Amino acid sequence: MKYITLVTLLTFGLFLFSTEAHASGKYTVESGDALSKISMDHNVSVDELLNSNPAITDPDKIFIGQTLTIPDVKGETYTVTAYTAGYESTGKEPGDPGYGITASGAEVQEGQTVACPPDLSFGTKISIPYFDKTFTCEDRGGAITGDRLDVYMNDLDDALEFGVKELPVQIVN
Repeated sequence: MKYITLVTLLTFGLFLFSTEAHASGKYTVESGDALSKISMDHNVSVDELLNSNPAITDPDKIFIGQTLTIPDVKGETYTVTAYTAGYESTGKEPGDPGYGITASGAEVQEGQTVACPPDLSFGTKISIPYFDKTFTCEDRGGAITGDRLDVYMNDLDDALEFGVKELPVQIVN
């Protein structure tokens, strides 16, 4: 009976502590991996991976079986969604006044523009390791409150595919 209980506990423990993507620890490189994919899967930037793995001298050369240190991510977790300049996100169509213009007056730019809650000032820099980028708070949105961010994307299909993710975020300034 003790043997069955121990096996059950071990099996349950393995389920609880599976090797799914996490923000810190070790990772063994598998076939098809690239640092960019590993960084996205573990919500850390490529630079953070390189800094935590000084043995990597060329970021384009990692090897199957190589063990990487995944650094701890500092910051808060935000609910991150994506939006476009189109009607489905803004109610505006090309040619409408203000189409593609953010609440701060800046023109939307993929890889830069993020809609932030009102407690973050326009111009605030926000690092989102998942994208390996630092965005600028340039827009607002009715549903963007609390710990929510809305990243601008040019393509509707990309925005829909991104969906909703819980991601670590660092407020830079």
